[in-house]
Amino acid sequence: MQNNNDIKKTGIILFVMLCVCFSLPAQGARFSWRRYASKDDAWYRSEDGKRVAENILSFQDSYGSWPKNIDTAAKPFSGDRKDLHGIFDNGATTGEMRFLARAFRATQEPRYEGAFVKALDLILKAQYPTGGWPQSYPPGKGYSHYITFNDGAMVRLMELLREIANSSDYDFVDADRRTATRKAFDQGIDCILKCQIRVNGKLTVWCAQHDQIDYSPRPARSYELASLSGGESAGILHLLMSLDNPSPEIIKAITAGVQWYKFAKVEGIRLEWVNGTRTAVNDPTAEPLWARFYEIETNRPFFCDRDGIPKYDYNQIGKERRNGYGWYTDSGKDVFRDYEKWHQRWESLLLPETTKILAIIGDSTVCNYPDEGVRRGWGQFIQEYFNGPIEVLNSAKSGRSTKTFIQQGLWEEVLAQKPAYVLIQFGHNDSHAPEKPEATNAETDYADYLRQYIDQSRAIGAIPVLITPMYRRKFDEQGNIHDNLLPYADAMKKVAAEKNVPLVDLNTASEKLYLKLGQSGVLELANAPDDRTHFNQKGARAMARLVMEQLPQVEPSLKPHLKKQGEGDLFYGL
Repeated sequence: MQNNNDIKKTGIILFVMLCVCFSLPAQGARFSWRRYASKDDAWYRSEDGKRVAENILSFQDSYGSWPKNIDTAAKPFSGDRKDLHGIFDNGATTGEMRFLARAFRATQEPRYEGAFVKALDLILKAQYPTGGWPQSYPPGKGYSHYITFNDGAMVRLMELLREIANSSDYDFVDADRRTATRKAFDQGIDCILKCQIRVNGKLTVWCAQHDQIDYSPRPARSYELASLSGGESAGILHLLMSLDNPSPEIIKAITAGVQWYKFAKVEGIRLEWVNGTRTAVNDPTAEPLWARFYEIETNRPFFCDRDGIPKYDYNQIGKERRNGYGWYTDSGKDVFRDYEKWHQRWESLLLPETTKILAIIGDSTVCNYPDEGVRRGWGQFIQEYFNGPIEVLNSAKSGRSTKTFIQQGLWEEVLAQKPAYVLIQFGHNDSHAPEKPEATNAETDYADYLRQYIDQSRAIGAIPVLITPMYRRKFDEQGNIHDNLLPYADAMKKVAAEKNVPLVDLNTASEKLYLKLGQSGVLELANAPDDRTHFNQKGARAMARLVMEQLPQVEPSLKPHLKKQGEGDLFYGL
């Protein structure tokens, strides 16, 4: 048991430690514009106001920006100016600019105006031709040179640019610069729309970083892999929802982003400290959370240690990263709150709430391919035929058959999207040699899997449509075309008749087209000269045309949503 002297000594030590802690500047403190936004002109002309302004000026680097995680208002910079490196994320630069603009209006001190204009010119110069901004300027050699949504960097720059363009608070900025800020803002919006990630043809949300040339998602630090961001995407949606008179493209981006937040919420867990480590514990009553990172293809939340290996259980990563990083956020709550207000304001412009998903399942002749390659699938071009409210979800995957599409969980993911229509084309991989894992027998398991797709589609209220596999482009010496897919096409026709399902006979239609074009003509459709199965863009569009010529006839409920013949040059002949 402690004696009185020990207790007194302990009390003195604790008192001294507290005094020292409160006398030190907070580690990681940053400049806060909110602290000064409501102060009147008299304060900005006072000695306190001038002192803060001088402190801020002292931290501006040679390019025109300010460093992050430093309270640049607290005291003047006293180090080597070569060590000053400004940045755009973590709230840096934009707050200092707002302060200096306010200080200049109150005092007319030219140095405040000069520092503000220097920073503005830097922001305009830093914008990439593709419309985004790096984390800092000049761009770094690592991930900082990517378009940076991380920590709201690009969104904050754009919000400031919009203020400068539109608010009378910035009348001191010359007309040419204000015009440039409007243009930069508009280019930024265009960049945001192009960065929004599509998965199987469906818009989702954004990554924390994107490529400054092709807009693709990019990684940052070792534990920050390319992903769908449950954090940064919220700020982007807030910016889009703040726009007046949103265009159809912006409306679509917002609607898709909010739908993703509804689908991606994590329920039934909460975070608490257990033995000094943040831990996810089960709690059915917990408020929903959103993960910082989701796998792009699977939409699964993941977590990483510094080795960069994704784990799908938060409690599996080490103490250092669990305690030192924010892996979960409640940002979706604010998204839903703002969306409700936005929806009420622009209800007359919005797409009908009855927007229907048309899902496509199939193999490599159907699926989506990246722009940089030559190969294309016909499913990539179906959306172009619809005016709305049809949203095409192309879930086809290369190498899959009726069997493996189910076995690998891909069909379950499609059903979870609650499609209104499902277009089903399989056969090319089903027809592989019997020892192959994807192979099926046309009359037995192939037909049974088709029945399963039909029954499970109807169970969720969707309309299934079967599409027979197109011919392979194989000619004999006499110019006749032969294909081993006929048994699968015939089996599909039998199932369609048995189950009373609409059927598009792409097999017969493609045969007629290939015979019309001949051996030399079909080469114009090919992905490669020796590829008799896959397509380039012209070939995939030709298959899409053949599908769409029959689809509204066999399923008339789609007719009201189609573009008129000739509109957009979609129904062109060959």
